Amino acid sequence: MGVFISIVIAIALLAFIVNPDDLQRVMSMFSSKYDVGKIAGKSINQQEYSRRVEYYNNIAKLTGGGTGSSEEESERANNEAWNSYVADNVLIPACERAGIKIGEAEIEDMCGGVDISPVLRNEAAFLDQNGQFNKDQFQNFIQNIDADETGQLAAYWGYLENNMMQERMFTKYAAMIAKGTVANKLQVRRDIAENNNSYNVDFVILPLSYERDTTIKVSNDEIKKYYEQIRPALKKFETRDGKIVVLPIEPSDKDVKAAQEEIEKLNEEFQTLPDTDMKAFISKNSDTPFNDLFFKSEELKDVSSILADFAAEKKAGDFLDIQHYDDQFVSAKIMEVASRPDSVFLKYIPVADDNMADSLIAVLKGGADFTALAAQYIPAQRGGEPGTIGWATEPIVYAHLPQGFMQAFTAKAGDIFKADANGALVLVKVDQQTKPVRKVKIAVLSRNATASQETFSNIYAEAGKVIDASAKSIAKMEDYALANNLDLVPANGLIGGLKNIGSYDNMKEVTRWLFDAKEGDISEIITVGNKYYVIAALKKIHPAGYASLEEMAPQLKEYLTVKKTVQKMAEDCKSKVGELNDLEAIAEKLNTTVSNIEDVTFSSLRSGQQLDPLFIGQIAKAGAEGNKNVVGPAVGSLGVYYFQIKDSKIGAFYTESDAQNKADNAVYSIINVLPQVMCNDADVVDQRYKFY
Repeated sequence: MGVFISIVIAIALLAFIVNPDDLQRVMSMFSSKYDVGKIAGKSINQQEYSRRVEYYNNIAKLTGGGTGSSEEESERANNEAWNSYVADNVLIPACERAGIKIGEAEIEDMCGGVDISPVLRNEAAFLDQNGQFNKDQFQNFIQNIDADETGQLAAYWGYLENNMMQERMFTKYAAMIAKGTVANKLQVRRDIAENNNSYNVDFVILPLSYERDTTIKVSNDEIKKYYEQIRPALKKFETRDGKIVVLPIEPSDKDVKAAQEEIEKLNEEFQTLPDTDMKAFISKNSDTPFNDLFFKSEELKDVSSILADFAAEKKAGDFLDIQHYDDQFVSAKIMEVASRPDSVFLKYIPVADDNMADSLIAVLKGGADFTALAAQYIPAQRGGEPGTIGWATEPIVYAHLPQGFMQAFTAKAGDIFKADANGALVLVKVDQQTKPVRKVKIAVLSRNATASQETFSNIYAEAGKVIDASAKSIAKMEDYALANNLDLVPANGLIGGLKNIGSYDNMKEVTRWLFDAKEGDISEIITVGNKYYVIAALKKIHPAGYASLEEMAPQLKEYLTVKKTVQKMAEDCKSKVGELNDLEAIAEKLNTTVSNIEDVTFSSLRSGQQLDPLFIGQIAKAGAEGNKNVVGPAVGSLGVYYFQIKDSKIGAFYTESDAQNKADNAVYSIINVLPQVMCNDADVVDQRYKFY
C-alpha cells in the first residue's frame, strides 16, 4: 500500500511540472482505452498505430498518390496500416511456421532477374513508356538512395521491399495449399456421377403446417444440448442495438423563396447576355458548372427530364423559363445545335513541326498506311497498334486528351488534321465514327435552395427539444419522436465503424458514439456533415464472443420443435399408409395429390433450385442404389415425402475437366478464407472504429 501511495503522489507532483498533454499521452500508453485493437494477445496502442498510419500517408504523398487530406486517402492509409499489423503478426508468422522462406538469390531475381516481383512490375516509377518493367530505371533508383539526403527514397524502397517479401511469402503459401489439395479419382468419379445422373421423380408431400402441434414439447435440457453442439458456429462480433432520431437539414420555405428571388434577378441578365460572355457568367453565378460539350437530349435526363424535353424541341437561342424541382431553380439557353457523332476512332502521329506535319499529310493522302507510318515514330505498344487511341466519346476526349483532339467531332471519317497537344504537335486521324445525331450545347443557370444559418439554428433547436423531452429516458425519446413525426430509426446489430444506418450514410460518428456509450445513454446532438442532426440512444450492448444460450434459446426451440413435428408427422404417415406401395393410393390416404419433378441431380443442392435439400439427398441415395420402389416416409425440411423414381438419365456434359475446375475453385475458396481463419485463431480484435 505504501508503494501504491508513493506512485499516486508522484503522479500528482508530475502534474504540476509536466505539460498536461504530455502526461495524458504517457498515461494513455498504459490504458487499454486507447488501444485500436489486439492481435495474438498483443495490444496495439493508438499512438503507435497513428505513427504507422502517418507512414502510409507519407508513402502515398511520396508516390504521387494523393495529399493524405481526403477521407478516402485517410481510410486507405488506415487500412494499409492495419493490414500491415495483421501481416507482421499473423500471416507472415503462419507462412514461416509452414517452413516458407525467401533466399538471397530469390530476392535478387525478384529485383532484376527473370521472375520480377509483381510489386515492382506494377510500380509506375519503374515502367517504360510501353508499360514494361525497366531494369535500368530500377537500378538508377537503387543507386540514388544513398545520395538522397531527405531519406524519402530510402523510405520508399523500404515500403516496396516489405511489400515484395510479403507478396512472395503469401504466393508461396497459396501455392503450397494448391499443390496439397488434390481431387482424388474417387472424388472425381462421384462428382461426375452427381452432376450427370438425373432423375424423373413422382412424389407426394405432406407439408409442415403453419399451425403448431401443441403436443410437441422441447425441454430446456434439449435446447442446451443442441446449443452446446452448435456453439462453435455462434461466434460473433461486438455489436450494439440502439435508436437514432434523425432531423434532416433542409431548406425552409423562406430559404426556397430567397433562392427563387436570386435566380429571377440573375435570369434578367442571363437572357440578354452574348454567348461570348456565357461561360464566365455561368461559372460565377450558377450552381451548375458550365459544360462546353454537346449532348443528346436523352443524355440530359440524368440531370432533369425538363431539360431533356427542352433540348429535344427547341432551337439555338431559345430559353427555358425558370423551373423549380428538388429544391433547385433552373433556367437554360440552347447555345448551339449540331449534328455530331457519339464516338470516334482515333489514331495519331507525333510530329516535330508544321513542315513535317504537312509532309506526312501529303504522304498519307498519297495512299500511305497511317498505322505503318505511325510505327516509324512511335515505339511498339503492348496490346495495340502504334498510334492507335481507339474509340472515344466526347466526354472522354474532353477529360483525358489534349483539347486539340476535340476537332475530331466536327471532322468526317477519314479526315486527318493537325492538333495542339499541350504544346506539342500531332497529326490526328478520325479513322471511324458513329452516325452523327442531333446534339445541343446548353448553358444552365441554376440556384439551389440551401438551408440558411437561421434554418440550421431552428433545426438544431428542434433537436435540442428531443433531448429535453427524453429526460434521459429512451422510451420518452421514442414517444416524443413518434408524436412529432420525427424519423426514428432502429439501429440494431451495428458493428464498429459502420458508415450507414438505415437509409442514412456517413453515420460513422454516430456509430462511434454508440460504441463508446453505456446502455441507456442518450447522446448530445451529433452533426453529420451539413445533412443531418442526430440524437442517438444505446439500448443494448452485445459483447464479442459467442451468442449466449439465453439469446439463442427462442430460435433453437423453434428449430427443435419443427424437427420433432416433422418426425411425428412421418410416424403418423407411416401409421396411415401402412404397407401401400402406390403413390396414388398413398396420396388418397394423406388427402393430397401426386406431383412430378424432372432432372433432379444431387448437384441441385448447388444449382439454386428451390428444393428441399433433405429430399434431394434421399432421391440421390435411392437413385445411386437403383431403387425404383416407393420410398417413404422420408423426412425433409419442409415436410414428409413419399417418392418414386420413374426414370433416370446419364448425361455426359459434366466432364473430368469440370470436376477438376470445381476442385481448383475449392482451393481458391480455401485460400480466400485462410487470412480470416488465421485472424480468428489469433484472436484479432479490430477496434479502429473508436478513433478512425
